[in-house]
Amino acid sequence: MAHSNGLGIRSKQPDGPQVDEAERKVGAVLQELEDHSDVDVKDIDLEEVVDTDAQNRPVVKKAVDIQAEQRPKKKGWAS
Repeated sequence: MAHSNGLGIRSKQPDGPQVDEAERKVGAVLQELEDHSDVDVKDIDLEEVVDTDAQNRPVVKKAVDIQAEQRPKKKGWAS
């Protein structure tokens, strides 16, 4: 996963410490997903979706779409 810390991947402006911390947290969640589900995360997207609140009024919320692939099964020697 690409981090923005000094790599200049997304923009020329440095991210603030809150953005850097959020990226570390998201990275940790994705690593935990890979470690516990035997998948490789290939892409993540942030989307805005319309939902309803407790009063049944429409609200726009952030949603994350994670694209993952099963890791290939390791083939061992036949016994």
